[in-house]
Amino acid sequence: MNYRGAPEAGHERRDQDVNDAVVEQAQAWVRRLMSGEATQDDALDLAVWRQADARHERAFVQAARLHRAARQAASDLKDEQAIRSATVRRGLSRRMVVGGAIAASAAGVAVIAGRSGTTRFASAPADFTTAKGETRRVELAAGVSVELNTLTRIALRQQAGAGAFELLTGEAVVTINRPDAPLSIFARDGETTASQARLALRCLDGEVRVSCLEGAAQVRSAGQAATLSAQHSVTYDQKQMQAPTAIDPEAEAAWRRGLLVFRDQRLGDVIEEINRYRTGRIVIADPRLRNRRVNGAFHTDRIDQVIDQMRLAYGVRATRLPGDVVLVA
Repeated sequence: MNYRGAPEAGHERRDQDVNDAVVEQAQAWVRRLMSGEATQDDALDLAVWRQADARHERAFVQAARLHRAARQAASDLKDEQAIRSATVRRGLSRRMVVGGAIAASAAGVAVIAGRSGTTRFASAPADFTTAKGETRRVELAAGVSVELNTLTRIALRQQAGAGAFELLTGEAVVTINRPDAPLSIFARDGETTASQARLALRCLDGEVRVSCLEGAAQVRSAGQAATLSAQHSVTYDQKQMQAPTAIDPEAEAAWRRGLLVFRDQRLGDVIEEINRYRTGRIVIADPRLRNRRVNGAFHTDRIDQVIDQMRLAYGVRATRLPGDVVLVA
């Protein structure tokens, strides 16, 4: 993995100047202050310690930042677990009927026509899901197979034809071999149709990306339409659809080979993607690291190698906390 961009002036020198003993002392001070048992004498002693050496002050500021990041990471993980638990508990109760909609018989969901001409479905539980780090293959109908990546949810939409489904969230690769019966795939407010193709779809954070690996496909959303040829992709959200662009065939859907491939991407975005595969969370506590450009590839079954690469590239410290939380700064 390669990291591009020169460090900020003096950044590496300062990290080297603050030795492990000073870092441990600073962390001990932060723990003492946050324990609720710190006294006025402790506060005075800390002030003396911080003023005694500029390295002490830098270490204390960094330790305080790590502490805040750790608390935020723990809070985020707790929220994610609560959301997943609530989703499981709701089950069938999440199905909703939209006023004026047509009642769907087989799947028990509501269907409405969107302004863009695409078909939209009311919220419903997923028929197939994957856990963090899990992949699975599903045969949906004759000539239709789907490979689900980590943290992916799809729901069948039989009203739109045999094998039709909606990508609720996550990533999937769909292989279609039905020359006489085009398949419909829904994601957000868009619809993709194809007869003979292999497509990679990604639906995250309100944005959908459809990539045509083989064959051809048609994509409609937000009142716009695009025809995708092999090795091209299109991205859309609720407001607009971008023009089709060429894809990197080696990087696209590399997760099927157990790889994550990054081409000149922000380190902050890389870490967000890696967090989709590993338990716990990696948190970048130093905001200066987020915009470093990254090129490289990681095996999804050895995903924590990114932490070692960050140490080598930047000389950062990685602090491991309970719950597989790792703070890097």
